[in-house]
Amino acid sequence: MNIVVFIKQVPDTNDVKWTQNNNIDRTNMESIMNPVDKQAIEAALKLKEQYNTQITAVTMGPKKAIDVLKEAIAMGVDDAVLLCDSKFAGSDTCATSKVLAAAIREKFPDTKLIICGQSAIDGETSQTGPSLAVRLDFPFMCHVNEITELNDNEIFINTDNENEKSSYKMNLPALICVSNYVYKPSIPKIDGYIKAHEYNYKTYNLYELNLKEEETGVKGSPTYVSGVYKKEEGRNCKFIKVIDNKNYADEALKQIKEIVEQ
Repeated sequence: MNIVVFIKQVPDTNDVKWTQNNNIDRTNMESIMNPVDKQAIEAALKLKEQYNTQITAVTMGPKKAIDVLKEAIAMGVDDAVLLCDSKFAGSDTCATSKVLAAAIREKFPDTKLIICGQSAIDGETSQTGPSLAVRLDFPFMCHVNEITELNDNEIFINTDNENEKSSYKMNLPALICVSNYVYKPSIPKIDGYIKAHEYNYKTYNLYELNLKEEETGVKGSPTYVSGVYKKEEGRNCKFIKVIDNKNYADEALKQIKEIVEQ
């Protein structure tokens, strides 16, 4: 069974640079793998331990994004692919899902299961996974915290969405979005790092995915970011002075009430 895990390279800093279109400039930024995507990889690796599966990690981004593919190979995935083209730059979740769907259709048509992280820390939209599933006409489920069983035709999962816990059976092919803090990522071993260093990574561009220029990037993105800013955080501390330690709680409560009532 072929499993594809989509991963993303995200900024490892709060000092993000922006393009003239108010998109993140990913060219020279310090980057890491999106944390929950590591857990998506771990979910796939757990399945590999129990079932006969082949795992491919796929990311979309500049050439530097190959770093997260190296990490995925070191963790234990079997194959890694970079979707890279300057025309992809500035893609919103809509255009991104179009590129990812094209990759599945053109390069991995026999995929039975797609695993994504629930969201990325640079956007927190949780839109790309479901959008991809809709484009592929795959059933999908979000907030997955456990995969209980897998066979050639079905997958059984548990979800935890706020106060509601549920169990589902889904027909394959399907897509699931893994929640954060449910799969502890494996620490790569030395032979994993060696494989990652020697691995011959595949790269596909816009034309190899049978896409048109107007379908991706800024041109293919209906989302318009009018402006971005860095939130300035300040502190306005107020110290409480009391003679008797027993009165701290009463005095603190009194001053909190005064602030609330202002």
